[in-house]
Amino acid sequence: MNVERILSLLPEGILSELAIETEVNRYSKKLQGQVLFKLLIHCILSHKENSLRSMESAYESIGFSLLNAGRKKQQVRYSSISERLSTINPDYFEKIYQACIDVYGKTLRSKSREIIRFDSTIITLSSKLLHQGYLLKDGDASHVRQLKFTIGLGELPQSVHLYKEQKHSSENAALAESVLSYNRKAIRIFDRGITSRKTYDALTDKKIPFISRINLKSKFQAHGINCLSSPIETETLNIYSDQWIYLFSEGCRKATHPVRCVKATRKEDGEEIAFVCNVDDLEAKEVTELYKQRWEIEVFFKFLKQELNFSHLVSRNENGIKVMLYATLIAATLLLVYKKKNKLTGYKIMKQLFVQELEQSLIRSFVEMCGGNPKLVNKLLYLNSS
Repeated sequence: MNVERILSLLPEGILSELAIETEVNRYSKKLQGQVLFKLLIHCILSHKENSLRSMESAYESIGFSLLNAGRKKQQVRYSSISERLSTINPDYFEKIYQACIDVYGKTLRSKSREIIRFDSTIITLSSKLLHQGYLLKDGDASHVRQLKFTIGLGELPQSVHLYKEQKHSSENAALAESVLSYNRKAIRIFDRGITSRKTYDALTDKKIPFISRINLKSKFQAHGINCLSSPIETETLNIYSDQWIYLFSEGCRKATHPVRCVKATRKEDGEEIAFVCNVDDLEAKEVTELYKQRWEIEVFFKFLKQELNFSHLVSRNENGIKVMLYATLIAATLLLVYKKKNKLTGYKIMKQLFVQELEQSLIRSFVEMCGGNPKLVNKLLYLNSS
């Protein structure tokens, strides 16, 4: 699937409809919602080190002009972009993000059992720069504020939460909240950040399937015998135990529901590891293989930070941070669809190919529009210019 086809699935009409629905343009004539959205996506994809000043420059570039043929020729200062980010309705960008997940999710839906991986990433800044977020409490770092972004990654980044309250510094709060609030039928896969037995019970009460890992030293009471008559060997593990158990909390409170515990040793170093889940219709080998897929979200976070500049906050205002969060995930969604549909591996080269193909598509369309006549360039780019 080429870039043109991917972009055509999210037509201009949707952007206009959502602009009306959210009243995003009520107080702005120049940097309207559709224009700012395209500017952000253009810069996130085209500039590895995106900033307010690079967006100011990109606004007048021919690449952005091709994306907005017909707009009035004008300039915009980086300070105006900053102010608009801090005041624009972030609901507009959230709804575009949700539309992208709905539209593109249908093109990638797999016939196999659906899974979604949950994890968090943190962005840290001095409290003098960032007025949102919770404070670290460790000595020299007590002046540092953090924002936590928890994402659920299926075929696409289908769930996202921004956490800034002190209680969310613990994954037992942030990660658990994200996992429990996701409303699609899918196996939740997450790491040992969730240690609360109450969360395991809540997941089972709500009939939400999950797979995670636990500390081997966790206190438990056997609820059944080892289901394995002999060890099972995988490419990387030797699985030697599969049984249902009751876990205990730190206060020695016994969990309400039993969980399934699969134990194995790594072939590489002999280290013992324990997987925990509440799913009974999977083989022990399948449990370990599904948990192995959790690593994909670690790779995804690295991609967001290194290739889409997500580790750098263009806006330090909560409103602007939300806008940049949704814009970044929309750009990532477009790239993931391109990657999966074209069976590409890796992220860096895939992004370069996407941008190159987009530029070629724009130039081709532009040449066709002006009939090969260079004298029509300015007329097509700035139909309303004086």
